[in-house]
Amino acid sequence: MTEADLTGRRVLLTGASRGVGRAVARRLVAAGADVLGTARDAALLDEVAAEVSGRGTFVPVVADLTDPGTPARLAAEVAQRWGALDVLFSNAGVMLSHADRFEDEPAGTLEATLEVNLLAPHRLVIALLPALRAGSEPRVVHVGSGAGTIDGASEPGIASYRVSKYALNGLILVQAAQLRGEVAVNGLDPGWVKTDLGGDEAPGTVEESADGAMALLAEPASVTGRFFKDGAEIPF
Repeated sequence: MTEADLTGRRVLLTGASRGVGRAVARRLVAAGADVLGTARDAALLDEVAAEVSGRGTFVPVVADLTDPGTPARLAAEVAQRWGALDVLFSNAGVMLSHADRFEDEPAGTLEATLEVNLLAPHRLVIALLPALRAGSEPRVVHVGSGAGTIDGASEPGIASYRVSKYALNGLILVQAAQLRGEVAVNGLDPGWVKTDLGGDEAPGTVEESADGAMALLAEPASVTGRFFKDGAEIPF
């Protein structure tokens, strides 16, 4: 897979403290990007800041994406630090229940899942549009899931998670259409990997997911409204 040279690229990465986000943070900095990495856990973010190395930089920013004030606060941080943004890598996500049926999930599971997996990415893009429009070949990457594809959504289990990722695919398509010629918007399926979310039985690794992320960032800025996994386009 082709890997991007991200020297000097300004990146806001959500969900940077663990799992796929942490692996992506390492690769971004190694490739020369300057990264603002967000998560809710300050201690874990500090661990990431201590372990990354390369030509780029990593600045931890504690943020709760469910807080209504967070998008504006992150936009202000970007504006103050850089005045523009080249990449929004929207990675943060939750899986709050493994139940097969909605009726077996705790009350409010779908609403809480959509808040993080769909509404937070939407609000972030809106808040960061001025910075993205001022960036160089700006792009948004939303981390989706095979569980949210047309085929995946009909599989049993993780009901609210599937719906949230299916809806995220729709958001990718609509944002890509609305921002065509201004900001590229694409999705990344990181695969089923060993993380707190994916569990120990998952066959893949976060390093493999990071490979796919870097391959997507190497795509031309004209590529938009598409979904990728392991360096190749896949169907929504």
